[in-house]
Amino acid sequence: MAYLRALVRFLYGVPTLVLVTVGIVLLSWAPLKIRGVRMASWLFALGVRIVMPALGLRFVCDDRQAIVQHRGLILSNHVSFFDTLVMSYLLPMRYVSKAEVKKWPFIGQIAAATGTMFVDRSDKNKRADVRQQVIDGLQRSPYPPIVVFPEGKRNPEDTLLPFRYGVFEIAIETGAPYLLCAIHYEDTESMTWQSHKESLTTSIKRIVLRDPSRVWLLPLKVVQPRPDDDPQLLAAEAREIVGEALREMRSRSR
Repeated sequence: MAYLRALVRFLYGVPTLVLVTVGIVLLSWAPLKIRGVRMASWLFALGVRIVMPALGLRFVCDDRQAIVQHRGLILSNHVSFFDTLVMSYLLPMRYVSKAEVKKWPFIGQIAAATGTMFVDRSDKNKRADVRQQVIDGLQRSPYPPIVVFPEGKRNPEDTLLPFRYGVFEIAIETGAPYLLCAIHYEDTESMTWQSHKESLTTSIKRIVLRDPSRVWLLPLKVVQPRPDDDPQLLAAEAREIVGEALREMRSRSR
């Protein structure tokens, strides 16, 4: 039964992913926008709603309006490479991502076409350039929200990594409110790339063979930073709020 389910997911999901990727790349050249957002980004959000069910992943968000109505930054824990799909389920988002993502098949093309800001962490000057891109993007328009994962990398463990405070400096400088969110997968182990040694083929096989499961997107709190706020303190407080929400979700889903 599992292999039949995997075959159905593969035959449905892969062609859909290819078609959506091609459409996004083509639309990235189109100047037309809807509510100030490029068409390629709207197509990505639509594609997410098709691909996620095809992979047996059910999206759950009890307060969708908190996401849809937010303007500014969205900060969340980073569990899986599926997190960007979860975040884009309700509406297009803008992202900050590591430079390596741009080279990934399908994902890199989609990210570039939907306006993702890539940061090369090995180059201090380029990190400063991305910081300025985020500031400029917020000053031009707070919509759609810019998603940042303050942990800085994927972390499927029970304990959150320290939140980097650079994004909180940006929030203070621009006065942009940030919405804290938590992402929780019912089947975290299957939805996470186990290690850098694991091949993409092995990861995909595990995902398509697994039982259907849920993923929760939990909007937690909107913070309006003040000019005299301490970014390191804001980062620590944000980590505690997100960590507490995740502990509650994990205890309830056991």
